[in-house]
Amino acid sequence: MEQTYRNILVAVDGSAQAEQAFEKALEIAKRNQAKLHIVYVIEEIGNYFGELTVSVTNAMEVLRKREEEKMQQRADLAHAGGLDNVATYVLYGYPKTLLSDFSESEEPIDLVVIGKTGLNALQRVLVGSTTSYVVNHSDSDVLVVAGKE
Repeated sequence: MEQTYRNILVAVDGSAQAEQAFEKALEIAKRNQAKLHIVYVIEEIGNYFGELTVSVTNAMEVLRKREEEKMQQRADLAHAGGLDNVATYVLYGYPKTLLSDFSESEEPIDLVVIGKTGLNALQRVLVGSTTSYVVNHSDSDVLVVAGKE
């Protein structure tokens, strides 16, 4: 019996593997006529910086605006590729928990597509810690895209 997915979440972080995961999720969404939820998470930084907090907050706002533009480009690519139902999200929080228990959508996510590793060099040992966490904690099916770096 072939699995049909209706709501597919893909995590992007700017890494080559995340972009390959986006391409794979787009293919699967088109094949299943599913809604594609594209998610970028800006990791929250604790308030440990005292006077630097304002600078960090400003930098995070610049990052958010830049990522929203990139998300619109990804949505445009999905639409140009024949996918009508696309939602984009730029969220603040912890990627591991936000991706494994995604609650921004009214529809339940039935497939998470994520790259094997992300941009964080410390997490590139074996399988990225975010990916490993999502695989072990998500109630959805998870497709890990190994890709080429």
